[in-house]
Amino acid sequence: MSALSTSSSPAAPMTPQGDYYLLAGIIDGLRSDSLEIRSASAARIDEISVGLGPQRTRNELLPFLSDSIDDDDLVLLKLSSSLPLLTPTHLGGPEFMHLLLQPLQLLLTVEESSVRTAAIESLEKIVPSLPAGDIEQYLSPMLTRLATQEWFTARISASLILPLLIPLTEPANLPPLLTLFTNLCNDDTPMVRRHASKSLGAVLDGLVKGSGADNILSADSALHTTILPLFTTLSCDDQDSVRLQTTFNCISLTETLTKTQKAGPALDAVVQQRILPLLKGCIGDRSWRVRWTVASNFGSLTDFNLTAEYVSLVTDNESEVRIAALSQLTTVTTDANKDEILECIKKMKEDPVDTVRGELAGGITGIADVFGKDGTTEGLLPIMLALLRDEDSEVRLRLISGLGKLNNVVGLDLLSQSLLPAVMDLAEDGKWRVRLAIIQEVPRLANDLGVSFFQDKFCALCLAWLSDDCASIRAAAAENLKELTTLFGKEWCMERIMPFIHELRTNNSYLRRLTCLHAVEKISMSLEQEVVASEMLPMAVGMATDTVPNIRFNVAKTLENLCSKCGSDVVAESIVPVLDSLIEDSDVDVKYFARTAKESAQKIIQAA
Repeated sequence: MSALSTSSSPAAPMTPQGDYYLLAGIIDGLRSDSLEIRSASAARIDEISVGLGPQRTRNELLPFLSDSIDDDDLVLLKLSSSLPLLTPTHLGGPEFMHLLLQPLQLLLTVEESSVRTAAIESLEKIVPSLPAGDIEQYLSPMLTRLATQEWFTARISASLILPLLIPLTEPANLPPLLTLFTNLCNDDTPMVRRHASKSLGAVLDGLVKGSGADNILSADSALHTTILPLFTTLSCDDQDSVRLQTTFNCISLTETLTKTQKAGPALDAVVQQRILPLLKGCIGDRSWRVRWTVASNFGSLTDFNLTAEYVSLVTDNESEVRIAALSQLTTVTTDANKDEILECIKKMKEDPVDTVRGELAGGITGIADVFGKDGTTEGLLPIMLALLRDEDSEVRLRLISGLGKLNNVVGLDLLSQSLLPAVMDLAEDGKWRVRLAIIQEVPRLANDLGVSFFQDKFCALCLAWLSDDCASIRAAAAENLKELTTLFGKEWCMERIMPFIHELRTNNSYLRRLTCLHAVEKISMSLEQEVVASEMLPMAVGMATDTVPNIRFNVAKTLENLCSKCGSDVVAESIVPVLDSLIEDSDVDVKYFARTAKESAQKIIQAA
């Protein structure tokens, strides 16, 4: 390690003195006792290389980095990520790029997984710069060394980088690599087998890209001699962490084969006889984690026509599996299986677990378009009504969040008669978080239902929220009015909203007057400049003489925010004089916010 220094040499002429000291500082940082300094220097090895020159980079810097592998994980992580910064220019040509493999090999053996992941990502960036001959001469031997090391972390890295080599290797040289992969898939350590199983689909993809897809389905191909036997073995592994990869392998193997092969008996035989049975085995696996993995990814398995298996997952003994299966409801449901799905979810509305019913409530509105108006009215609507009466408020909220999807299916009349009364009940729920969730859904419902329907059913409720006893509800109601104004326009706001805002302005409760001020500020953001100056600003200015200091300093804050909506002339004539009077207020907080607001106002005036 002491060999690395800043001594001058023909390979690294250091002419500017500042550059010399900068380089010396970075190099010294690699030896520093401070973890932060070492990690910062490790991230700048490309700068060190430029200063040292190609020869000293090869002879001194890279050996130094290889000797630094015992450092802290943070330093090694920085080093792993920065190695791709060393390009052929830094090393003296592409023929020297293989020298980066030595420190990378050491980084691929460390115990910290994030370091190994970064090293693998760096290797993926470096490999395209390697000459073709270096793949066989340097990269393949490195893989062999990693795959045969005693410590399991090296073998994990080998299983993850092996797919990188497959498409770059000549077909005649593939058998040794496939033998290594077979050994990794049968490794004594479950973690190695798990990561090898993760690479199964990538290995097949590499074989198709490297050797071509023409003969991949033939009886003597690597698919039949290596990939499928390993797939079968791994799917029956005694560790569930290995078996749960079966689902992902089913998806990746099928996708690779269907994209590269023409439909026919040979492809059907592989999918139906070798892949599908193993997937069905996962659905009935003894480990709930394996079943959960299948359920969570069932949306990617719809081509297999597994409706009966999906129903079994929806009714699984483990609630986590049922939740995962119901999360795929909208993807799985089709015209072909909707009757079976309906019979299944009829039972699930009475599931004893709240989160299961909540997942059903969140997905059931998304399948209404599959059932159509009659099917939704006769089959889904009774389930929805039951969920809207559910004792758990989260279940009811999940359903309400999707009601807008029903508008185009069942129509407004049926929606208003059957479902919206339950929404109104929730809007007055005793739990403020439930009321808050309803408020947050109102703009979406308004967009779906239209202005006339919304006016009849929800407008009064939106205004009533401004007088709620909970501050979070009042704040959310003001924000809600802003979004509704954007949606329905100025005329609607002036006619339906502002009269109530004027009433709040003179309310005996200072909290209601404060809500009025917040509503003015929020709504102004959705109005044109002329309307703000003529309608909204006078309301805020009129509250500057309120008897409560909290109101007065909030007036200052509101005026500051309205400056951007009023124009420089209005700011100078109507806002600044009010702020000047507030600066003379007896309350220290009012003075502070008035000064801050005036500074903002003056910037707008000067900018004009």
